[in-house]
Amino acid sequence: MKQPIIKDTADITFIPTSHGVGHKQILLSNDETRSAVTQIALTAFGKGEEVEAHSHQTMDEHYIFRFGEGVMTVDGVDYPCHAGNYVMVPCGASHSLRAVSDMEFITIGVAYDKNL
Repeated sequence: MKQPIIKDTADITFIPTSHGVGHKQILLSNDETRSAVTQIALTAFGKGEEVEAHSHQTMDEHYIFRFGEGVMTVDGVDYPCHAGNYVMVPCGASHSLRAVSDMEFITIGVAYDKNL
């Protein structure tokens, strides 16, 4: 029988993000699943923190904003984001994120091929 993965976020340590901005709790990592999900994380940025523009050549990135306000820039276009918004950044698109206020969001990475 296959077992679910169940975690209590209170037990997951916050770590720095790979971009060196804010901190995150990794809810699911790619080595815990056979799916194309690369990571699911709960991320927090403080007001004024910003991830510089970058892209992922083999992964779409999904954002679900839980609280706060920010600006997501995708291929040079600014998109204001706030609690309740969902944004999907397609594979290869240049994107950055700036926190206008303290903010929290969930990120979900989905790869086209986990072996790339």
